[in-house]
Amino acid sequence: MRDWIKDNSDRLVEILILIACMILPFFIDVQGMFGDYLKNNYLTPDNIVPYLSIKGGRYILAIVLTLLCLFGIRKHNKEVTMNRKNIYHKYSYFWYWFCAKVLGIKKCSLVLVPIYMQFKLVIQSIFEDYPLDQGDYPVIDDETDIKTTKLNWSCNPSEINMILEDTYQIDIKQIPSEKSNLPTIKISRNDGNSTGRHFSQKFIESIITETRSLGNGVRVNVYATTNPMNTYNIAKQVFKIANRGNLAELYVYQQGSTGSRLFENKGKKIY
Repeated sequence: MRDWIKDNSDRLVEILILIACMILPFFIDVQGMFGDYLKNNYLTPDNIVPYLSIKGGRYILAIVLTLLCLFGIRKHNKEVTMNRKNIYHKYSYFWYWFCAKVLGIKKCSLVLVPIYMQFKLVIQSIFEDYPLDQGDYPVIDDETDIKTTKLNWSCNPSEINMILEDTYQIDIKQIPSEKSNLPTIKISRNDGNSTGRHFSQKFIESIITETRSLGNGVRVNVYATTNPMNTYNIAKQVFKIANRGNLAELYVYQQGSTGSRLFENKGKKIY
């Protein structure tokens, strides 16, 4: 909670200002204060907002003040980037939606955001931009050791596991036991000798190829150790299009951070 407050202090102040705009007119005798103004003026195009706000009473004034304040907040937030502090940003989908669609924040960093939430934010187009420093993820153009393995495979499966090995390797024992016997595709660009964070278009293209080869109406369970740059591009190039194609459902399973780093038993539904 302390980190959430620290990371979102500006947003909380904006919400408090909006609440103040909503309730302030109910503690002030507005028509009494501006009685002379109403007597000595009449409605014109130049004074339509203040005149109707005062004459309309407390409810109208509260609505007008809140809308004007919200307009100012949204204008300010156009250049704001969410998740700038160096802490783990494990926030609800509603909070991200509220900050983007109500408070008007246009940009969001995906660094230190749970992988399932990275997928959901990008696929649902919650923010307009997800700025990432390409220098933090050196591009590998000539990667040739991407490996694709299929386990428990059957023709035209209705539900599959898709294991995406990037920053770290994933053992089949780390995924939930109730899912371990499902047809599984493992796509790996990590041989276990490196934990470097790189961007690999060939890795993404391998995922595209395997996803497009699936039949219609498939549920895909994703278990990934992808860095934010690869996650963003996988979400955008593979799964954002797939929900209009052959995939019926997409679930992303979050990996634990301690011990054997098992993936959670219940996946997060993306669509």
